[in-house]
Amino acid sequence: MISVMLVDDHAIIREGMKVLLASDPEITIIGEAGSVKQAVANMDLIRASNVLVLDMFLETESSGLGLLKQLLHEEQHPAILIVSMFTNAALVRQCLGLGAKGYVTKGDASDYLAKAIHTVSQGNTFISPTILASVMLEEPPSQEDQALELLTHREQDILELLGKGYTTRRMCEQLGISTSTVGTHMENLKYKLHLQDKNSLIRFAIKREEEREQKKRLFSTYR
Repeated sequence: MISVMLVDDHAIIREGMKVLLASDPEITIIGEAGSVKQAVANMDLIRASNVLVLDMFLETESSGLGLLKQLLHEEQHPAILIVSMFTNAALVRQCLGLGAKGYVTKGDASDYLAKAIHTVSQGNTFISPTILASVMLEEPPSQEDQALELLTHREQDILELLGKGYTTRRMCEQLGISTSTVGTHMENLKYKLHLQDKNSLIRFAIKREEEREQKKRLFSTYR
């Protein structure tokens, strides 16, 4: 018998999963939680389960990723199966890299959930067939990524500070370099990134900083 704990902040999703799994005689639901706080309060049930079915991003208190990290520090923890609406391959790899044993999407065929639970309970990895190809496929770096790899550490510093709205004077003070040196680095940045002028460089830097902050918020665990 495979004992399962459900953690999802939508009650209707938890009820749906219970209905789907009720037809499998080898799976039993021993508990459920609608938030990280509730899950932590029921840690004994989590430890007693063979599989924890976990939503990747919970809407309240903390994210499923935060709980995933916390559980991996436990001496005894279940196999963790992520169930999420997100299908982005990078996010899937992020979860698997943190230690999740499987990943299925909420748009998958209904029988995938039970298959995934059986698979991860045996110590194997399960990735939804609908996203498997994109997860396994290693995307070639874009021209922008290739250009960014050519930057020196100091050029990366200048680009980051530029994206944060630093003036040339503030960059000089922050990095302990002269205005002419900052100017040289900015010229090199324009050349390496194929940008026409300073305004284009500033827009590029701001865009990168916004993307960096968005990614930090996305993966923040609030722990």
